Amino acid sequence: MGKAQELFDQATRYYDNSIELVKLMDETFQKVAFQNDPSSRYDTKITLAQFDWILQAVLLSQALSDGNFDRLERQFVDKITDHGDLLGYIKNKTNGELVLTWDNIASLDTSTQQKLVKILPSLLDETCDSFVKPLALLDKASKEVDELNALVENIGKIGAYLAQVDGNVSDQEAEAAANMVVSLLVARWQAYMK
Repeated sequence: MGKAQELFDQATRYYDNSIELVKLMDETFQKVAFQNDPSSRYDTKITLAQFDWILQAVLLSQALSDGNFDRLERQFVDKITDHGDLLGYIKNKTNGELVLTWDNIASLDTSTQQKLVKILPSLLDETCDSFVKPLALLDKASKEVDELNALVENIGKIGAYLAQVDGNVSDQEAEAAANMVVSLLVARWQAYMK
């Protein structure tokens, strides 16, 4: 087994942990919020897909930060998620005007890649709010576990394994991932916790 596969397998453990946490939080939220109206419940797969889109956006911004979207990084970002695909989301969100593949993102010039990264938060704005609000409200009501911190730590670990895949670990990658995590999750989550 190659080093890249080992790193991916390690990252998958943190991904699976995140999925279990998100699933548990979403199911708990729905049980409480829709106790008197069970017909308003929705499929937890929606929330899991939202997490996947957010995670892929974080990882994509990290991978593109050094101007080299390596083949192994592309495979990692593509294969790490099971419930949602960021590129399909972007295609749907832009009504088919922006159709991307991981390979054609890699072939874009650095300036265009950075423009893509800059528009990700606005493309994901509604989705992030839809994902964060119920989970943050549940987190606010529950003092037992800091769910935001647990998710952020898992995403950080996944990002750390991604950084090692191409053999070129840099502070720039960590900073890009951290900025996207704050933009998509942390700032929103903290706003709902007030």
